[in-house]
Amino acid sequence: MCTQCALRGRRDRVAAGVAGECALGFASIKIRIEIQVTSDRDKEEMIVPVTFHIPGALREFTAGRSLVEIETSPTTLADALSALWSLYPGVRDRVATEQGQVRQHINIFIGDENMRYTGGLASPLSPGSEISIVPAVSGG
Repeated sequence: MCTQCALRGRRDRVAAGVAGECALGFASIKIRIEIQVTSDRDKEEMIVPVTFHIPGALREFTAGRSLVEIETSPTTLADALSALWSLYPGVRDRVATEQGQVRQHINIFIGDENMRYTGGLASPLSPGSEISIVPAVSGG
């Protein structure tokens, strides 16, 4: 039924069907509206793990694992370290000070870059980043 016929109460004059002309001569048009509904599952971002390379001296605190994957897609080094420490709390005291800063004798690399030159704990991580914890070697 066209809008004009409906407004004027002329339902009885509308021919059966959805296309054609109504009783007043107005063209009737069938309109199809498609709405795309997205679920929360569609909105979720793909989770890409970040991998930590654990040195031999710290493996006793990671159950002997040399590689630890963090499945939460952290965006900064601080987020990744927090996730590592929640999985393996013994690593925290060996890597960070009581104030939460990386110990002076520990170097952390994001890929090939030392975190001290890329923004410290605020260094951004890209999906799939590889983080290496490297204790300094000294002696004589």
